Amino acid sequence: MIIEAVSGDIIHTPAVSGIPANFMRQSLEAAGYPMDRLNQAGNIDYGEKLKPVDDEAKAWKTVWSAGQGVSQIADVLPTAELVTRISEEYRAAKDRLCGSQ
Repeated sequence: MIIEAVSGDIIHTPAVSGIPANFMRQSLEAAGYPMDRLNQAGNIDYGEKLKPVDDEAKAWKTVWSAGQGVSQIADVLPTAELVTRISEEYRAAKDRLCGSQ
């Protein structure tokens, strides 16, 4: 889902917890949120809604939060490979900007 998403799939809505946040349209649809009512505030009682934590965790397990940068994600890698890629990209950018030293 995250690989296929584009910035237009990000919906800013308070419908999940009552607090406005960005969510992936595909996950909202899969969780059964009515797309035509996502601009309506969800019900939140700060004394009750955040208890028990299990209820809130379930929402975040099925509804995925993301930003417009999601359209730049092209693959999902193991952490070690991602760290290696970022390190190599950093060194290459540093060499371009500062010259090899």
